[in-house]
Amino acid sequence: VIEPASFTLASHVAVFIALLKEIPFETRDCHALELYLSEMATKGWMLDEIWIFNIFKFKRCEPKNLRFTVDIPRLSDTCLDTSLQNYELLFNEYIEICESSGWKHIVEDSEYQIFFTEDTNTVDIQTDDSLKLDSLLKINSGYLIQMLSFFFLAMTWGKNNPTIESYSYGKLCMTIFYSSITFFFGLNFLEDLLWKLNAKKSLKEGNIVKYPGLSSFKIKLLIQKYNSVAIIILLVGIFILQNENQIIYLILAFSIGFIILTIMLLVNIIKNHS
Repeated sequence: VIEPASFTLASHVAVFIALLKEIPFETRDCHALELYLSEMATKGWMLDEIWIFNIFKFKRCEPKNLRFTVDIPRLSDTCLDTSLQNYELLFNEYIEICESSGWKHIVEDSEYQIFFTEDTNTVDIQTDDSLKLDSLLKINSGYLIQMLSFFFLAMTWGKNNPTIESYSYGKLCMTIFYSSITFFFGLNFLEDLLWKLNAKKSLKEGNIVKYPGLSSFKIKLLIQKYNSVAIIILLVGIFILQNENQIIYLILAFSIGFIILTIMLLVNIIKNHS
């Protein structure tokens, strides 16, 4: 049986999209990411690489029950000799210690390392919660910078397109556009700040630090998915559409979508901190 070319092409595109997932991974999501990778492995998808912008590349594998761990070694803090050669020796020694404990190194990133094991009884790489939290708190998620950057770009873009604001409802539309983006990234920054403050408080009081769960992480994945699609549609529409009124409606629709995502994010924050 010969499959139609269109069907074959669509199948390949679907598989390629399934292989690549943009994951909004923050350091506080270490535990949730571990559970997510384990779930993907049970479905027959194994993490293969991490590309720029946190794009995770998966490859097909036999469905397995695997346990993952995300570790942030902070080798630069313990390495007195900052030369590249000495750092590589220290990094290789760190990997050897982890693998001798039963963990298999799978992916490395500039900030964190990901390991997996088939033995559920393997001892955690980082057993001291205070040291683990110290590593997490030292990494800045950069949401505040991201929020200010997007707001600056939005304001600059609006000033370079005065014709849009000259139309009816144009100013209102652009105000909603600026506000929706600012509130969205502002909430991300607030969520990160609240978690760090609560984590420090729990550690100081001797309580267990509460990390975001898998369900919360999946909501973030859903938000990120629609966010990426909306931005692509907006950029393509701005270049294709010729009528300024049509561009206003497109921006308004984009802003409403961002407001919905912001509400979803706010509900997610309230659930995590209730």
